[in-house]
Amino acid sequence: MERLALQKISTFVRSPPVFSSSDKVSALIGELRRLGAYEALVESGSKPKLITLLDLLKASDPERTSIGKIARAAVPISFEAPILEAADLMAMNEAWSLIVKRGDEVLGVISQLDLVSALSRHHLLQDVSCGEIMRSDPPRVSAEDKLSKARSIMRKKDLPYLPVVRDESLVGGLSIEDLVFNMLQPRESATRGDRGGGDSRIWSIPVKSVMDRSPIRVGRGHPASEALERMLSMKKNACMVEEASRLLGVITPRELISTLLRFKPEEEPRIYVLGLPEAGDFLELKTAEDKLARTFDRIFKRHKPIVEVVIDIKRKKIRGERALYRVSARIYFPGRILNVSAQGWYLSRVLDDLCRKLSRMRSRERRRPPRGAGLR
Repeated sequence: MERLALQKISTFVRSPPVFSSSDKVSALIGELRRLGAYEALVESGSKPKLITLLDLLKASDPERTSIGKIARAAVPISFEAPILEAADLMAMNEAWSLIVKRGDEVLGVISQLDLVSALSRHHLLQDVSCGEIMRSDPPRVSAEDKLSKARSIMRKKDLPYLPVVRDESLVGGLSIEDLVFNMLQPRESATRGDRGGGDSRIWSIPVKSVMDRSPIRVGRGHPASEALERMLSMKKNACMVEEASRLLGVITPRELISTLLRFKPEEEPRIYVLGLPEAGDFLELKTAEDKLARTFDRIFKRHKPIVEVVIDIKRKKIRGERALYRVSARIYFPGRILNVSAQGWYLSRVLDDLCRKLSRMRSRERRRPPRGAGLR
């Protein structure tokens, strides 16, 4: 598997369908359905975008909605990058596809499905069990729920697949293809009385009317290679892991390609502390240093990826010999910066306050839908 992880992605680059940002969603749906494709490249000035099946759920009226309004910023990768980097970027950005570039030239795309196909060809998952890689306790819907609920969950959580249960027993599955290609038909393919994305009444239909009643099922101990081969042969992008008809987890391309990340070298974030008082000015210097170290171990290492952390400690004497401390933390993630600050009279208490703020803010960040994310 390590050999595959280090192989260059240039072998797997594909040419996706290309649309203008002014084209309508209905035209895109028809072409994706004809090609059996999951994404398209959107020409949008100097910055190309990608649009996936999940993005199409945002379109309430496919005939009137322009593609550019719902397309997302594309995550780029060099054509010379290894597969490991592609898998890492997909996981980091929760992206279904990446655009492959050589300099400023867009060569094509590479998707989670391309990496899954590579895994299959190299027969690399025989020693990995389904229970090891499955997403445990995944979001699900009831067979009696309305399609509007499934649509809402898929949009909010960027999920391409939902298990369908009845009385806690697995009875089916609902994919993004089921919703887009059945419920958002382009006008030219719809006939009188057919379902159409512009009619809000269709989303009141129960899930059981559209769901796949024969999802792929495996046990926790089955090899992941078996799940992969069945997914490819049956042309389905999910596999249910169950025990006595009780849902345990789900495996999608995202979980399969995560096996490549075991070859990613562990990197500790760079941490810089500016303005830490000298021993003569602050008797609890060692305590402060230890507190910072524990903070990073407890909070930051749990929430990767973090590239760099800069802690800036400033103090101002206000009342005689007393000093007011202000501590600012800048946490650098790929493509963005998180800023947190706290202040007070005692440095140890200020650091405690900073730790609490970091925990709360990072928790909010994890719950927020990621920007630039594609189909997972």
